[in-house]
Amino acid sequence: MAVIVQKVDEFAEKNSSSDSAKVDLADVKRKSVKGGMVTLLTQGCNILLQLVSTVVLARLLSPEDYGVIAMVTAVTSFANLFRDLGLSSAAIQKKNLTCDQQSNLFWINVAMGSILMLIVGAASPLIAWFYKKPELIAVTVALSSTFLIRSIGTQHGAMLVRNMQFGRQAVATITGALVGMFVSIILALQERSYWALVWGTIAGAGTTTFLLFLLSPFWPGFITKGTGIRDMVKFGANVTAFGFVNYFSRNLDNLLIGKFSGPAALGIYSKAYSLLMLPISSIRSPINAVAFPALCKLQHDPQSFREYYWGSVNFIAWLSMPLTAFMWLASPELIDVLLGREWALVSPLFSWLAIAAFIQPASGFVGSVLMSLGKGRRYLGTAILNSSVIAIGFFIGIQWGAKGVAISYAVSNYILIYPWYAYALRETPVKLGDFLRACSAPAVVSIATAAICWIIRKQVTIGSSITGLVIIGILFGAVLLGLTCMIPRPRKEAAKMCAELGRILKR
Repeated sequence: MAVIVQKVDEFAEKNSSSDSAKVDLADVKRKSVKGGMVTLLTQGCNILLQLVSTVVLARLLSPEDYGVIAMVTAVTSFANLFRDLGLSSAAIQKKNLTCDQQSNLFWINVAMGSILMLIVGAASPLIAWFYKKPELIAVTVALSSTFLIRSIGTQHGAMLVRNMQFGRQAVATITGALVGMFVSIILALQERSYWALVWGTIAGAGTTTFLLFLLSPFWPGFITKGTGIRDMVKFGANVTAFGFVNYFSRNLDNLLIGKFSGPAALGIYSKAYSLLMLPISSIRSPINAVAFPALCKLQHDPQSFREYYWGSVNFIAWLSMPLTAFMWLASPELIDVLLGREWALVSPLFSWLAIAAFIQPASGFVGSVLMSLGKGRRYLGTAILNSSVIAIGFFIGIQWGAKGVAISYAVSNYILIYPWYAYALRETPVKLGDFLRACSAPAVVSIATAAICWIIRKQVTIGSSITGLVIIGILFGAVLLGLTCMIPRPRKEAAKMCAELGRILKR
């Protein structure tokens, strides 16, 4: 984030003029920093609440209770792909958004939420028949109401993001999570059934929507004709289609492993994937959430847009690449400490997935570029290209089981870099060279650190996994710091980031 701040500062000075069409880059910088800190804090609070909720409710409810909810969630998660219709992203991206346009988007969201609520509710007998559990009818009908509840607050949340008012959004999100957790715990203490989870989910969704309505400056009006939302609806359709394509590509590996390798192999693979993605998503999601509205504001200033992109990717790379390199190096110890020795087979898969995750957070930022520029069709095209190559890799890799799928996933990610970027960044201010320049220093330092530590590790005997994890962590940190200080370019980038961060904290 520090590099982002610095680059925006530099271009605010270069582009400051009386031209009212210019974006106030200093204001974008200030809101980006504030929003980044607020979003990271919100992410941390949500993770903490999830952990507390899991620990408490796991002692009050049975695995069967969670199983009932999981059966319904398998359906609602898929239906949820269509709830937003990409209209929140369309509202954020639109340069001159009118109240009439957003009101129409609001009513489209409400209509879609109502349709999904009716469809999922009507499908409840079919879901109950499929799982042979009659109680799923009432649970599905109850949870289907969340489609309408969340749709009511979609445009209000979009307005907060568009205005980069992340503090207000955080209040709504965290309060909703707290209310949902407390309702679930109170009902679990009383009834000790799956209905505690159902009503907790509904209460949390209702609270968040109510607060978004209260805290957002947007207030919906009546439906009006001739507002010019057709292009926004088309953009949203492409975003929705992207999610649809991406959903299947992200679940194809689980489907193939479960079909051809069995539930045990799938359990090992899914555990490796979920463990790796938790810290990666915690880094990637907050930064993307802040950068997207900022890039939307800079979309008509190509040079500033390009520099903001470079700073964002460079910051993501410095956070994620050393982390994934460390997780690859310490994979056996991490799995032993976190899961226990009976999960030792997770380690090889975890290592291969870490190789894939090494570049994913930084490369995935291109999605924010395309959406901020309104290139919804190309955004969908990147999903089709990405999913096709990865799917082919999965079908090839499944011949060697779950490990073959993990290896194919890693290889596919690197094969895709050039064609994916060449297609995605055509006719945009950003080029493949910008991505490579932003990632080169953190990538070289992280890979070199992991290689040196791996060689040292082979020469010494490590005791328990906890002790080994501590030793490897200290060694990795020392080598990483040493290389960063010794090599000119990483030293320069790190010095700038530290200087800017110090200035921000001082403020």
